[in-house]
Amino acid sequence: MMTRAQIRRLIIDFVSVLLVSIIVILTGVFMSLDKEELRLQRDYQNAFKDLIAADSYEELEHELLASDNGINHVYIAYNSAKEPIGYIADVSVFDSENNELHSLFAVNADGSSIIAYKRVGDEAQPIVYLDSELEELSSQVINKPMPISLAASEDEDVIVSSEYDPPPGLHDGIYYAQTMSKDSKGYIDYVEIEIENGRIKRVKWDGINIDPTTGSRNTSSLTGAYVISGKNWATQSYNVCHALIELQDVSRLAMKSDGTTEIIPDVTCNISCFVNLAQECLDNSKVGFTKDDYFAQLSILITQDGGYVPDITDANGFMVYPFQNMSVFQRPGSDNLIDMLTVYETTLVTSADIDAFENEISDDTPVVVTPSDDTHNGAEDGLVDDASQSIITDSIDGIPLSEVNTFIIGIPNEPKKSSYFITSVNETFKFFKNYLNWIA
Repeated sequence: MMTRAQIRRLIIDFVSVLLVSIIVILTGVFMSLDKEELRLQRDYQNAFKDLIAADSYEELEHELLASDNGINHVYIAYNSAKEPIGYIADVSVFDSENNELHSLFAVNADGSSIIAYKRVGDEAQPIVYLDSELEELSSQVINKPMPISLAASEDEDVIVSSEYDPPPGLHDGIYYAQTMSKDSKGYIDYVEIEIENGRIKRVKWDGINIDPTTGSRNTSSLTGAYVISGKNWATQSYNVCHALIELQDVSRLAMKSDGTTEIIPDVTCNISCFVNLAQECLDNSKVGFTKDDYFAQLSILITQDGGYVPDITDANGFMVYPFQNMSVFQRPGSDNLIDMLTVYETTLVTSADIDAFENEISDDTPVVVTPSDDTHNGAEDGLVDDASQSIITDSIDGIPLSEVNTFIIGIPNEPKKSSYFITSVNETFKFFKNYLNWIA
């Protein structure tokens, strides 16, 4: 029979062996985990170092990732102090034929903008892009605030709901008006309005520079060559045009005495030029004076002194005629141009002009009506009926256009390819907007 001392010794030996075994097993487990973590971090480094250079990466687990929003995975990038320095979003979007664009987006720490992009390239059925196309798209969104949208083209029809009545007497057609002299940056502003069924259907506000090597004001603002305070000019122009489509009357834009308005989201620029030109287009519509009529009559004014029809000029000897072409013509032996540049700023024809070339204008040629001093119908200083109503009602990827921070040009003549990339960016934006609000 074993004594009590022997039993105690046996128990001690057993516990010692058990503890040693546990330590050996745990050591092996930890060593294995360390090796797995090192391997995982090497994989992350290989996949993500070109997007965000970080000391370590960690996959995010969150309930938002369970929703069908195109976000496959999200990874947090950390510095050596284990502080988040950004995120990697793994995103897939599909076209109608189930072709895929699988992308990695590096996002800054506050989730507001893309800082790098890479296509994964493992799609079974890829949406076909040239490398140059993806480089062009990514260059347009990197370091720009999300969400983004494709800038509307001049001929794009955008349906905007409206419960407002248009001014009476509008005739269907396309109507146009432009300034007759350049601004301080060399731009000639123009507005084009399409009327359909007596209502404003489409509005375009842009400017062409007297320097043919300079892009339009819209394009220049998107590339960063033309900068104003607040959001870029293309965004503000887009919002102003769509506000007019919804409100249907220039007076409802509520322009204040300083040329600004407070009722259109994210519009801080001076809209007085737009208001004058848009009103001129509507006045032209009331008398059926179409864009073609406008060009024809302006051609008469240009050819009155010498028979030349140049395309672009300024007061130094070039004529302002930025319509269809962009070639430059300088009038031989002319220091100063005919007084086309001093023609009424917001109207095409004045009484002096009619006297100057009345023989060229037939009796049935409609004359543009000069806007009266009470154009804004009491809307001075922001007073407008129903000003609290929402102005912009259309959206992109479920995001109201009034919230869009960046408009891009996209790939020329490839709107669908551009839209798939834009959707990838906007799905990324929506995830981080919800996630960062959730953890706040």
